[in-house]
Amino acid sequence: MKIEKLILENFRQYRGRQEVVFAIDDEQNITLVHAENGFGKTALLNALLWGFYGHKGFSEDFPKKDSILNSTEAAISRDPELTEAAVTILFEHEGVHYTLRRSLTLAQERVDSKKTELQMEFIRDGQPFTQNQPQQRIESFMPFDISSLLFFNGERIDHLAMEQNASRVTDAIHQMLGLKLLRSAIADLRNQSVRGKLRAELRDKTSDEKKSLIDRQTAIDEAIEAAGQRKLTEQDNLANIAIDLAKVNDKLAANRTVHELQKKRKSLEESQSALTARRAEVEKKLAKIISEDGFSLFVEDLTRRGRDLVRDLRSKKAIPARVLNSFIEELLEAKRCICCRPLEPGSEERKAVESELSLAGNLEFNNAVGALDNALGFLESARSRTSESVTEANNERLQIEEQLISIAEDLAAIGKKIKKDGKDDEEATQLEAERDRLVLKERECNSEIHRLEGRLQQLSDERHELTQKIEKLDDQEAAAQLAQRRLDAVEHSADLLEEILRIETEELRPLLNDEIRKHFQEIIDQPFWPELSEDFVLSIREKIFSEDLEDPVILEVGPSTGQRQVTSLVFIASLVALAKKRDKITSILRGLAGSEYPIVMDSPFGSLSTRFREGVSRWIPSLAPQVLAMVSRTQFYGPVQDTFAKTKKVGRRYYLELHGPGLKDREQDCFELKGVQYQQYFEAQEKKTVIVEIKE
Repeated sequence: MKIEKLILENFRQYRGRQEVVFAIDDEQNITLVHAENGFGKTALLNALLWGFYGHKGFSEDFPKKDSILNSTEAAISRDPELTEAAVTILFEHEGVHYTLRRSLTLAQERVDSKKTELQMEFIRDGQPFTQNQPQQRIESFMPFDISSLLFFNGERIDHLAMEQNASRVTDAIHQMLGLKLLRSAIADLRNQSVRGKLRAELRDKTSDEKKSLIDRQTAIDEAIEAAGQRKLTEQDNLANIAIDLAKVNDKLAANRTVHELQKKRKSLEESQSALTARRAEVEKKLAKIISEDGFSLFVEDLTRRGRDLVRDLRSKKAIPARVLNSFIEELLEAKRCICCRPLEPGSEERKAVESELSLAGNLEFNNAVGALDNALGFLESARSRTSESVTEANNERLQIEEQLISIAEDLAAIGKKIKKDGKDDEEATQLEAERDRLVLKERECNSEIHRLEGRLQQLSDERHELTQKIEKLDDQEAAAQLAQRRLDAVEHSADLLEEILRIETEELRPLLNDEIRKHFQEIIDQPFWPELSEDFVLSIREKIFSEDLEDPVILEVGPSTGQRQVTSLVFIASLVALAKKRDKITSILRGLAGSEYPIVMDSPFGSLSTRFREGVSRWIPSLAPQVLAMVSRTQFYGPVQDTFAKTKKVGRRYYLELHGPGLKDREQDCFELKGVQYQQYFEAQEKKTVIVEIKE
């Protein structure tokens, strides 16, 4: 899909009719909008979301979602039925050109702003046609579930690269790469209208014992669903707390009174994050050693008794045998000794040779003792290696624990000092109090998520046991047997689809990691890289070299806000890139087509340091086939401006003018582009925003 044009009519601060024509050329695919904070960048982004998805499309940071119509137009309206806000979007998808228009009258806004009018037409063979069920059609080629990945505020996108958002990352993969179909199929099979109906049918036709088990299974399913929903809610709460906490930390860092203390705290927290990640790796390594080689730690008594046995055999000269009994038996059978004397039965010579049988060794016995000797050596060596590995890993774990305790003490001391130093600074005091509240809430959420995970595991185990008991109970009536078979088919189908979903997701992970690394390297050349872990956590890793180590050590780095933002942008770009070539990726699902999507970003450089901005601005053209970026002067001047000028990827450029009262002091506040100054503030009685195109 490519957006060709956006037309606004009395949408929020955009009074009257205003428009943006998008860059659609493959070589110049960036549309750039220059605007300061408060000018209407967020409203512009939400105009697109509202046009495509209606009220449900608005972003979380969009205020007063029920007030869509321009306030001036609403105030002077003489006929609420004829006064309306509207958004028209012209776009192309798979060679077909569409025009959609979503509108809302003042009369309707006063009753229910969620109920809008949506019309959509398309051109085929030069003839216009009206699209039936336009909302369903829109979401068939750009589902609402992926809208937050395509239309976003760059300053808030860093939440994807937080550990607590692993479920959101997995969900994004499913949504963008066509696996949502599997999830929907699983949900449909396990819905009350399918599984519940079949279970009720079976209950009516089976024994009292089986009825009791089915009732318990139904209750457990309801408890699992409730606990799962509660866990999702807590995970969302945790993600939002992390975003709020990052904002508070940024404000503390900007506070002159506690700036240095907050800087130190941030450094300590980054070390704490890296150490916590390293501890998890060490514990995982320790668990693997114990699960694979732990048995060798308990064979000391066994190897000691084995050595005693071998030693006893040697003392009795049973090993190594001087001669094998098979050789003596051959001599006796031939009735001739190796010295050519006859060994006739009953002769003294034969008796002397026969007496040697009690001392001669058996070949298998000799081999068995030799194998035992080797096995004992292997076990002793394995025990030594395992013991050393366990001791080494455990010592590292204890060292990390000591460092974490020390960091925790230092962090606690910094918190106290910030409160003490900031007692005369009301802002610092309030921010630290808010930070304490968020940290406590974060702990509560983590604790509740852990409890719910344990509860879900317990319920799942109980449900599995009940399912086995139900399957073992035989029904005599044919109707009950048929109902059981149908229910079993639904249960097994859902289980199979879940396994397919798991395998498909896991097989996409290395492909996604390759895309993530490729895009990240295009932005910045550093000895660290982002990676999607086995648990689908977006993390940043670094390779550490040392003269004391044979091989480099890979550690997880505690990312900064800027690094998280870059990683999240890269993740989205990688999903968009894979979605484009989805039909070429091997999948058990048939008929998955590749899809192209535009990306609309508000403040993509907001949280980035100068060292990241050049790389991101150089890379943005490859972010998606079409990009709309909205930037302020502080974000644009410097590396971003220079890079855009060099790459020549900007196809269309606009700036926003802010008109309103009380702006006289800022009326000379302009932004400059190629030696030309563009005034952005205009003193006026009416407050509004105007979109102006810059012709180059």
